[in-house]
Amino acid sequence: MKKLIILLLLIAFGLSGYAEEAFAPVGTSTGQFLTIGVGGREVALGEAVTALTQGAGAVFWNPSGVVDASTNDLYAAYNQWPAGIHVGALAYAYADPRIGTFSVNAKYVNFGEMEITTVEDPNGIGQMLQMTNYAIGLTYGRYLTDRVSMGLTGKLVKEKYGANGYTTLAWDVGLIYRAPFRNLKIGMSILNFSNKVQYSGTYINYSNSDSYLTNTELPFDYWSLPMTFRFGAVIDVFEAGPNKMIAAVDMVHPNDNVEQYNIGIEYAYDAMIFLRMGYRLTAYEGGFSAGFGLKWNMITLDYAISALGHLGLTNRLSLGFNL
Repeated sequence: MKKLIILLLLIAFGLSGYAEEAFAPVGTSTGQFLTIGVGGREVALGEAVTALTQGAGAVFWNPSGVVDASTNDLYAAYNQWPAGIHVGALAYAYADPRIGTFSVNAKYVNFGEMEITTVEDPNGIGQMLQMTNYAIGLTYGRYLTDRVSMGLTGKLVKEKYGANGYTTLAWDVGLIYRAPFRNLKIGMSILNFSNKVQYSGTYINYSNSDSYLTNTELPFDYWSLPMTFRFGAVIDVFEAGPNKMIAAVDMVHPNDNVEQYNIGIEYAYDAMIFLRMGYRLTAYEGGFSAGFGLKWNMITLDYAISALGHLGLTNRLSLGFNL
C-alpha cells in the first residue's frame, strides 16, 4: 500500500515537471471544455478544492473524493458562460461500504447556434455549424486505509465542429490523505491523461501558399488534451459552537499554461449555511470568486459568482441530493 502511494506521487510530480516550460504554452491543447470548473462550492472557493471536494461532484476535480458520497448521491451543476454558452455536469454515485463507491458522470457544453463563415463569405453561408463537446465517465473510488482514499475515472471524450472531430479515452486519478490534526486533508489528482488526438477530415492552410494556391487539403495535426496535475490541502482554522471556518490552497500545473495557485476560505454556521470566497492568484483573466451554500436535510444548494476579466462575471450553480 505504501509503495503504491509513493509510486502515484512520483508519477504525478514527474508529469508536473514534464509539463513545465520557460513560457506559457497557451493554445497547445484541445478539449478546453474539460478545464471549465463546475460546482458552486468549488468555484466559490477559487477552485482550491483538490483535497476538500467530496461526494458525486468530486469526480470533476479529484475522483478520490467520491468515497465520501452517501449510499445514493445525485449531483447536477450548471454554468452560465460568456457568449451564450452553457456548461453542464451530471453525476450519480453509489456507495457500498464493502467494495467501494461507483459513479457514472457526464460533462457537456451547449454552444447554441453559430453560422458557418468562410474566407470567401465572412458574413456566413446560411448554414449552421453543428458543435458537440461532451465527456462521459465511469469512476471507482475506495479507502485504501482508514486515512487514504483513491479514485480512478475512465471517460470517453468527444469534440466535434461540423465534419471535423475526434473521440478518445482519457483518465483521471486521485488520492486524498486525511491527517488526525484539525481535519487536515492533503490531496492530489491528475486529470485528462490521454494519448494525443487528431481531428478527422482535412483543411486548407491559408497561411501556406502551397496549400492555398493549389487548393491542397491537409490533415490536422495531433493535439494533447489539457492534462492537469493538482495538489492541495485543506484544514480547519476555527471552530466554536455552530461556527466553523476552513481554509484551502491548491497548486495547479497544466500542460498548456503556467502554474497556478488557488486559495479559498469557507465559513459554516451549524453546517447549514455557508459563505465562501476564493482567489486564483495567477489567473490571466479574473481570479476572484465568492458564493454561498445552503444545506437542508438531504438537499444541498451551492452558488458561485466568479470574475473572468474582460469577459465579465459568470454564474455557477450546483444541486446535490443525498438519498
